[in-house]
Amino acid sequence: MTTVDLYRLARYSKPDFKTEKYEKPGPNHFVRPNLFARPVFVGPDAAIEIDGDAVQGYINGVPSAPGGQLANLIHRYRERIVGAASTFIDNGAQKIVIAGTWHHIDFDLAPRFEGCLTHVVAKDGSVTTKLYDERVFEWDETPHRAGYGFTTLMYGELTDFAEELHAMADDEVCKTRGRYMGASGLCAVGGMIWSTDEDPRTPVLYSAATCTSEVEFELDDEEEEYLAGQPIIGDGTLATAIASKVNDLKNEPGWFRGKDVDRSSHRPRKLKLSEAPDAIDAIGYWVQVRCGGTAVNSAFRLFGGVSEWQHEVLEKTTDADANDYLGNLYASDWIYDPTHLEPDREIRLLALGPVPCLSSVPL
Repeated sequence: MTTVDLYRLARYSKPDFKTEKYEKPGPNHFVRPNLFARPVFVGPDAAIEIDGDAVQGYINGVPSAPGGQLANLIHRYRERIVGAASTFIDNGAQKIVIAGTWHHIDFDLAPRFEGCLTHVVAKDGSVTTKLYDERVFEWDETPHRAGYGFTTLMYGELTDFAEELHAMADDEVCKTRGRYMGASGLCAVGGMIWSTDEDPRTPVLYSAATCTSEVEFELDDEEEEYLAGQPIIGDGTLATAIASKVNDLKNEPGWFRGKDVDRSSHRPRKLKLSEAPDAIDAIGYWVQVRCGGTAVNSAFRLFGGVSEWQHEVLEKTTDADANDYLGNLYASDWIYDPTHLEPDREIRLLALGPVPCLSSVPL
């Protein structure tokens, strides 16, 4: 592994890895899976290097911006980061590199670093890599936030079956993208890290996902239905998704009930939520929630995937209603949408209004 690859999760592959085939197992001998795939949060490659007292962040293999988002996170958690590396340093390591992703898919949640691999660099330059389990950040304390993963069985050289692992990982992420996603509607998982299915698990390969398969819904292991999420857009971050969808509005022609329309001026009196992405110049919609007649919260969701409210009708509002509808031009009626914890819950859909602001601070 080159020095650059230490900071790039997307390029991780264990050199010369291979698995051995059992020799003539008996008729009742169970051959257990030998590889395990663990979900990895979507986002660009990010890494934190601890070399003595120096702590440096990296985004896509290059040092992160001074005073940037990753640098600020490192400043806030510096003591815990150094503490996590101290055991390795005390045992003779030259430096530690925690490789993972920079994850940000929701407007109301701060971006965060999600660790995946811990590279231990010895004084002679040799590298030992393990799955990240140092629990540096408070969100590390909650396991399986992105799913439980799956196992498989492979024999031979990694180079011979790596493409098959990549395809399996992409298929798994695609099937669960509607289950593991943010309030924005963006997919939460960006790939899988493969490791040996034995303790201690040795990292083998990272498989990035694209989620480009078209599906109407997905099922989990208990056959519970989840509506399909949307494909991963660019590096999977909220900022990239917004920029992409704004660009699509400029370059893709409008369409409404069999006719070409000018998105910028087309304002029908009513339209279904499923018609809005093609008919008007909006990249998403607001989901407003109330319980007992009192508004509780409002969240912005990007168009894409299959919405559970795709057939709901939105009607054009008046100027006098602007404050009630958060400045949006279209609104649905209140829709009864109870949950176990909120039996009187209702939601309302709002479209063609302001989009929440994002930080302009570089990564």
